Amino acid sequence: MLSRFYHRIVRGQGSGNVILRTVLVSMATRGFSIIASLLTVPLVLHHVGHERYGIWMAGIAVSTLFTMADGGVTKGLIGEVAKAHGAGDRARVRVLIASGMAATLMILALFLAVMFLAVSNINWTWAFNLSDASMGREAAAVITTICLCYALSFPPTVIREARLGLLQGASVNAWDLAGVILAFGGLLVAIKFGAGLAMIAAIWAGSPVLVRSISAIIFLTGQGRDLLPTWRDVEPRVGRAMIASGGVFMLYTLTQALSVQSDQVLIARFVGAAAVTDYAVVQRLFNQPQALVMLGLAAQWPAYGEAMGRGDSEWIRRHFLKSLMGYGVFAVVTSGGLALFCNPILKVWVGGVVTAPPSLIIAMAICSVVATVANVFAFFFLSLGLHRRLIVAQIAMIAVSLPLSLLLIPKLGAGGAVVAMALGYLVAHVVPGLLTLNRMFANLRISTHTVAPVS
Repeated sequence: MLSRFYHRIVRGQGSGNVILRTVLVSMATRGFSIIASLLTVPLVLHHVGHERYGIWMAGIAVSTLFTMADGGVTKGLIGEVAKAHGAGDRARVRVLIASGMAATLMILALFLAVMFLAVSNINWTWAFNLSDASMGREAAAVITTICLCYALSFPPTVIREARLGLLQGASVNAWDLAGVILAFGGLLVAIKFGAGLAMIAAIWAGSPVLVRSISAIIFLTGQGRDLLPTWRDVEPRVGRAMIASGGVFMLYTLTQALSVQSDQVLIARFVGAAAVTDYAVVQRLFNQPQALVMLGLAAQWPAYGEAMGRGDSEWIRRHFLKSLMGYGVFAVVTSGGLALFCNPILKVWVGGVVTAPPSLIIAMAICSVVATVANVFAFFFLSLGLHRRLIVAQIAMIAVSLPLSLLLIPKLGAGGAVVAMALGYLVAHVVPGLLTLNRMFANLRISTHTVAPVS
């Protein structure tokens, strides 16, 4: 399987080596991000305490809802730039960048107005069930800081996504890696000098934005100087088209955030911010098998597209079934091992500050397996362009998991959110995926047979 994948990526079409470099640097970036994320848990937890760490986790969950507040412009840019690049039309690329930049700047102004209005009018002491009003003010500062960093990332992200369309993924991911390294190093310095939670949030969320901005400036003053946008290059209809084409990514991201990230906000509201800490730390541990699987799934994505181009539906079918079985077994083994040694690992990892009851451990292990299988289906649908199906599944998951969370969290505590999420993945992703596999592969054979093989 791996040798076939290597052959497709490295020795296939002309862009194979570019794809391989992009995948390798992306995997390195993701790998370091995972390690840094794991190391930050005990560092920040011991520095700010149980309740404040819960505020940070809940704040990140809230701000995740704004990750695609640019209206999908940046994601819609990639495909359009790739088409213009393939045609050798640099002037068109400049128009796309200028129009995307203008659209994001307008959205940025609207986003900032809505964000500050929302943050200033919500009683965060009540929303996160905090012990005193000063904690509520700190929560507001953290959420404002993280959302502001997201907002400031809109313009440089236009350049980042344009460079992906220009097949400069390896360089883009290398800059992303630099951003993660700066964030982790800055976090260590902030903790050493006793910085508050808002400053920690600013460093963690702002460092990647700073690096991305520097990268954009270097690109536009160097190899991309002919792509430096001006107002004369802005075409409103192009901006509207990018918002429309990127809308599917925005909708998917928002539904993903509502279905997966809302649990920490609900736990904070019904149980308290301190409970979010216990939940988030245990969840972070059980998320690691999924994170490793996501690396593999992302690396396989180009191979599915290349196979589609060749009309090789049989390879797609075999490879998907092997992936589904292999990743499923991997999730069972790793999640089972984590369940057996969860509290000893927590003792070494965070110094025994967090201990997990057996009910939460079992629920987390089951949810980890179900979520991993669901992600295999999700990436498969994305790689084949079945966006509508994936969004319908995400909406179905919200319809299942959100009401169940509202019902179960007050009764079962944080474990209720895990049960609700596992059932949501099962009902919305896994069961429909398994029941429709044969029909999906039959449709795939029909669609690939209409594509002429590449000699």
